[in-house]
Order: sequence, then C-alpha cells, then structure tokens
Amino acid sequence: MASGGRDFDEVASLRRSGRHRRGLLAKLAAATSDWYGAPHDFEWILNHRSTRPLTGIIRAVFGTATMMYAVTSILMLFSDLGPQGSVAIGWVLFVLVTQVFVAARCVFGPIPGKKFFVAFLAFGDILTTSVLILYAPVASLIGTVLFAVTGAFCTYFLSPRLLVAHLVWTATFIIGFGVRVFLAVMNGEVGYIDGPSVATATVVLLLATVGVPVFAQVAWTTLSNDAKRSVLDPLTGVYNRRGIDSELLDLWHQASKRGMSMAFLVVDIDKFKSVNDRFGHSRGDEVIVRVADRLRRLVRHQGGVLARTGGEEFLVAMVGDARGMVDLGFDAVRMLCDHRDDIPVTVSVGMALLREDSALWDVGKSVVGRAARTADAAMYRSKQSGGNSLVIDEI
Repeated sequence: MASGGRDFDEVASLRRSGRHRRGLLAKLAAATSDWYGAPHDFEWILNHRSTRPLTGIIRAVFGTATMMYAVTSILMLFSDLGPQGSVAIGWVLFVLVTQVFVAARCVFGPIPGKKFFVAFLAFGDILTTSVLILYAPVASLIGTVLFAVTGAFCTYFLSPRLLVAHLVWTATFIIGFGVRVFLAVMNGEVGYIDGPSVATATVVLLLATVGVPVFAQVAWTTLSNDAKRSVLDPLTGVYNRRGIDSELLDLWHQASKRGMSMAFLVVDIDKFKSVNDRFGHSRGDEVIVRVADRLRRLVRHQGGVLARTGGEEFLVAMVGDARGMVDLGFDAVRMLCDHRDDIPVTVSVGMALLREDSALWDVGKSVVGRAARTADAAMYRSKQSGGNSLVIDEI
C-alpha cells in the first residue's frame, strides 16, 4: 500500500509538473505574440525624457560601430583569408568608403530618424554579407559576429517585425557559412578544425546574434511600455499630469535659453456632462479622443506638448513666436468645433501668454505653475461667457 501511495504521488507530481510547463509555454507564447504584434513607437523611444540624454552616446556608438566595420574590412585586406582578386578588393574598398561616410554622418549629422535606422539595418546586413562571401570559409563564419552590431540597433530602435527579418537573414547566412566550413573540412581544404567544432561555433554564433537580440527587445519593450503607462493617459495616448510636469520644465528651459515666448492653453469641452448623459460614456470617450487627436495635430505643427489633465480638460504648452501662438489658440477653438461631427462640441480655451520680455522670466521655474493657473482661470472666464471662445491673459 505504501508503495502504491508513492506511485500515486509521483504520478500526481508529474501531472502538476506537466501542467506547469504547459502554463509556462502558454505564457511565453502569449508574450511573444504580444511582442511581435505590438505597435512600435519610434518617436517615443528616441525623444522620451529618459532617452534624450543618451543622444550623444547613440551618436558615438553608431559612429564607433560603423568604424569597426571599416577596421575589419581594412585588416582582412591584408589577410590570406580575405578577399582575393581586383574585383573583390575593389568592392571591399567601395564598402569601406561607404562605412566611413556613414560613420561621419552618425557622429556629425543630426540625430537620425527612423528611415536612417532602417537604411542602416539594410546597409549592415546586405553589405556585410556581400563582403563576408568574399572571405575564406572560416573567416566568413567568424565574421558573422558583425551581424550582432546591426542586431543591437534593430533591438532598440526598430520594430519587432524588422528585427525578425534581420534575424532570419542573419541565421540563414550563419548556417550557410557554417555548412560552407563543414564542407571545406570534409574535403580536406581546412585541416586545423573538425566538424564538431564547426557545429559548436555555428550554434554559439546563432545564440549570440539571434537569441540575445530577441530577449533584449522583449525586455526593452516591457520596460518601455511600463514607462509609457506611467506618464501617458490610457484613453488618448497624450501625457497625463505626471508626464506633463517634466515636459513643461523642458519647454521653459528651451524658451528661457533662446529668448522666446511661451504660451499655456487650458482647453475644456463645453457641456460635456450632457454628452455623456445623452449618448453614453463610450461615445463621450470618442469625443475626448477626437479632441485630443486634433489638439495633437495643432501642437505638432507649432512644436509643444499636450496633456489630458482632467476628464474633459487638456493642457497645451508651446514655445515660439507670440503672434503665432495666439493664432493657434484661435485655430484650436475653430478646429475643435466642427458641426459635421456626429457629436459636435465646442470648447472653452484659456491662454496665459508669457512674452519673451516679461519680467516673470526672472522668477525662475515657478512661473510654469503660475502660468498654468492663469490659463485655467482664463478658461473659466471663457466658459462663463458662454464657451466656444478664447480668453488670453498676458503675464
């Protein structure tokens, strides 16, 4: 009986272990699916407050990594395992010049945009492969470690789909070069390495250049999403109160340093309670999202930040020419009121305008809070006068 009891416990333990493994596999599959299908916000990654201080480092790393490509190309020109023949050497020299040009662009040019990163990925994969093909088999296999450079950039700055495309390309040529070396060993062309060593090297290269980038991007995406959730409004995708605070200080520093004017707008949807009462909260949310989208387009045109600071209230902060920002305030009133909308609404807008010659610049950063309160008070005066209007206070 005792033995039967132990057998039963062992079977039960094995079943629990099996369910646990299936549960882990299901979670892993779900996480992978979420990661692959998640939208990729390049602007967030490059411009968010937490990554902006890294722009100088990003330049240096881009330039250094590209120069390492060039150094590798130069060294292999003097190797017996490197390219042979004038055509092959000419192609490598062409790639070398291209690498130096790209490195200079990374270091001395403006911060690259998404298209540059995509082009760099193609440059890193296609040109690197075209050079490695010209090497002797063993050198080609060793050189595939360079794919890790483009993989690193893809990991942090490009979408999961582009990363997968890069990894498929990388894995294909690592395996191909591994087979090429293995055949050379079998044919007696390479005598200082054996088949198992070739297989081991191929597997290690696959893990380093394919496995690591996937893990790194999943981890990076998780951390990035957590950061976004903490500072973004979940309904509209614009900043929340917490997220806007640091952005306002950045704008203040920018305006103070450049001697520019600064404007704060508080935008409130008129009679929004009646929208919810008449159409329901889900339709009310649609109205809020529509207003946020239109404000986002206005802010993008002027250059500023936008936050949802209340149920139907938004805060806009901008830096620039005073006249242009006042015009944008009137544009906001007009654009947000469109009678063609299925649920048309109007807005009350209050603006606090801090001109470049205002004495309040000497107050310091505390003027940001004062300006926001002034804009809020102006918005209430607009609402009291019937709404659908802009009230401006200069401070």
